[in-house]
Amino acid sequence: MGAIWRLGLILCFITSIFLVNWEVDRTNFGFIALFYSLAFGSYVLLLRENRFSFRHLLLIALGAQVVSMIYLPNLSEDYFRFLWDGKITLQGINPFDYTPNELMEREYLVDRTYLNELYAGISDLSKQHYSCYPPVNQLYFILPNLFSNSIVLNMMVMKLLIVLTELAGIFYLRKLLLHFKVDPKRLWLVYLNPLLIIECTGNVHFEGVMLSLLFISLYFIFTSRFILGAFIFALAVQIKLVPLILLPFFLRYFPWKKAFGMYFVIGGSVIGLSLTQLNPGNIANFLDSLALYFQNFGFNSFVFHYINKTVQFFTHYNPLGFTGPIVSLVVMGTILFVAFKFESKTWKVLLKRMFFAFFLYLIMGTTLHPWYVIPLLGLSAFTNYAFAMVWSFLIFFSYFAYMNGFYHSFETRLIVNIEYILLLAYVVYEWRKKGSPFTFLRVDHYLQRSSES
Repeated sequence: MGAIWRLGLILCFITSIFLVNWEVDRTNFGFIALFYSLAFGSYVLLLRENRFSFRHLLLIALGAQVVSMIYLPNLSEDYFRFLWDGKITLQGINPFDYTPNELMEREYLVDRTYLNELYAGISDLSKQHYSCYPPVNQLYFILPNLFSNSIVLNMMVMKLLIVLTELAGIFYLRKLLLHFKVDPKRLWLVYLNPLLIIECTGNVHFEGVMLSLLFISLYFIFTSRFILGAFIFALAVQIKLVPLILLPFFLRYFPWKKAFGMYFVIGGSVIGLSLTQLNPGNIANFLDSLALYFQNFGFNSFVFHYINKTVQFFTHYNPLGFTGPIVSLVVMGTILFVAFKFESKTWKVLLKRMFFAFFLYLIMGTTLHPWYVIPLLGLSAFTNYAFAMVWSFLIFFSYFAYMNGFYHSFETRLIVNIEYILLLAYVVYEWRKKGSPFTFLRVDHYLQRSSES
């Protein structure tokens, strides 16, 4: 009976992820939410089941990845812009120099039919703006376009690149956990999570790539190969900028000479890699596109939403354009104060502080798409706290906004409020308990012996 139960659990997990990726109509929220819930419940039970070895869980994760590779993304149209950037780069056009709208007016573009297909899928807002994806991230856009002018084939290549990078992340996270004397099965908290599999492989978001590079970087940093670790950290920044939030915390863990040496290598590498596509003539275009995050969205925000509403009560217009940057400055000031004020004497303290700093950054954000939570989930693997995992379930319900096509409606705001009330209540509960009440979700449960590295 036990073997049948375990086989059923595996089938439920992989089939549910397959069906979430298979449903092409993202307004069919009930179907997607049902099977995401089944996938998530199966994931929790897989983590709790002691009979699964590391190799068993690896094969289950690979099965879920494979069924996520065989369909075009259904919950996001970002992949059209990814392929667009890669294709025009191969034509010798810098994606930071021209918007898609500007390029479509020019006659010299080759492979026009393919570009027309991509252009038709790009969102109206993205068509009006320059690329906001850093140069190393652009490599993941360029390589798939080397093979064909087929969106389906190129998307499968891009997904394969994501999966291969995540496999490297699994390899080095395993080594890092062993270095910390932690059972490496702990890493499946991250790499079996349905949100990571569906959003990164299924919907080609690059938080999983960034997180995997971050894990590789941390392995080399904690094993005293600082230059290599710092360079790979710069690669993670060149996928998504958010790892920069973590940098100040190294100063109170390592001797200051080592910390500043790392900062020098990271800074030099980030700038050097940026110069492959960015220059004084287009850096403003890149920054302008990044500014959209702070000034034009508001999707699934909670704390910031009510701050903005309060300020708006005293004005005659939407103050999002200046409340976003002000709140961001306050958050970054708080993170810097904590990072420089308190010494981190052990890896557990250091990574826990990074984890909470990233949580503060997210909870105060102007925009919180579901995949933004994935790096927080990754950092939680080093702590006793499980609220990031809980959030990875709750935040998926923000896709309710697609059901009525308007994310400022009363119903959508109600779902968002429920999401955050439940989350914050659980955060307070875990904070008071100093971690998850479920032993199998705490890193201490996986410690092989007391050790600080």
